[in-house]
Amino acid sequence: MKVLVNMERAKHLKGLKVLDFSAVYAGPICARLLGDCGAEITKVEAPGMGDVIRGPKGYSRVFAHFNAGKRSIAIDLKTPDGQKLALDLMADADVVVENFRPGVMQRFGLDYDSVKSMYPSLIYCSISGFGQTGPFVHRAAYAPIAHAASGFDLAHRASQDDPNAKPPVWGIMVADMLTGAYAFGAIQTALLGRIQSGKGEHIDVTMMESMMMLIPGQIQAAQIKKAPMGGNFHPITVRDGYVMVCIVTSKNMRCLCDAMQRKDLLEDPRFMQGERWKNIGAFIAEIERWSASLSAEECEARLNDAGVPCSTYNAPDALFTHPQTLARNSFQELEDANGHFLIQNAPFQFLNTDVSTATTAASLGEHTDQILSEKLHLTGDAIEVLRQNNIVA
Repeated sequence: MKVLVNMERAKHLKGLKVLDFSAVYAGPICARLLGDCGAEITKVEAPGMGDVIRGPKGYSRVFAHFNAGKRSIAIDLKTPDGQKLALDLMADADVVVENFRPGVMQRFGLDYDSVKSMYPSLIYCSISGFGQTGPFVHRAAYAPIAHAASGFDLAHRASQDDPNAKPPVWGIMVADMLTGAYAFGAIQTALLGRIQSGKGEHIDVTMMESMMMLIPGQIQAAQIKKAPMGGNFHPITVRDGYVMVCIVTSKNMRCLCDAMQRKDLLEDPRFMQGERWKNIGAFIAEIERWSASLSAEECEARLNDAGVPCSTYNAPDALFTHPQTLARNSFQELEDANGHFLIQNAPFQFLNTDVSTATTAASLGEHTDQILSEKLHLTGDAIEVLRQNNIVA
């Protein structure tokens, strides 16, 4: 891995080479973030359909979001020749990312135990639902499975108006995005460790444990016979919908009462620090007596001006013109077969280096010949034989 010094707006991970065997969300977002930071990402996909989120046309906006800037090579890993190609490609990699069900890479002869003696400095990141060990090791998992298994769903339900209602319906894949972020951080840690030791590492990241990290209060409360009541944050009704208001500290409370001109609430024993959560319904009613005549924008402005944490509820389409996202260049325009559209940049920025995402997403196998020629020095004729035998596409 090359280290760049004092290069204006360079990318921190320039020179790092990543072999990405992952598909769908968790692994691909991890690898894309590495690419945003400058790593060269080679995405290995199956001939034919490739990553399932490409969809039936072979490309989609969601695929582009998770795979912008990656090069695509299509290899049939179920064949011995395809496995040999993938193994040879690892020789040029600093990092491998995979999110197959545990045991699949082993069947291909491409798991960490099979390759570590050949590539002792390799950082190998395995992402799965439940991990590489334990009785659930071979269970299939998608994000909603991790939400349910981790305790998150029932912890979330307990904070709703009806704690005995049906567990929540999921349209947002929290576990995938969170697990990808943890994997991204773990890879950085392993790379730093390699600088010190010269040795590679196998990283085992699980969706279940990633989701468990979201409920530390509930996990601690589960160990106490009479756990104290935790805080729930409720939408506040305004004239044209709702806003979210967070009153956590005594200062927040004072600022709220100033904004509402209700200093009497500071002396109400029901709403003192430590008692407020027990009387949350009455507390919200007092706020809504003031907020119900205001629009969401008016309420947000008044409370924030007074030092009270408050936000309107933004629909996704409002984010493209939101003053905060515009000021921070949160989106990047990308072009592929879908045309021109926006995808989100990484949710972090550096002062002196660039972290914007790429402006293109590869078609399936778009770089197969280039990668095999560049990395493995195969001739055009040799590549054509592999293609005729359906080893690559």
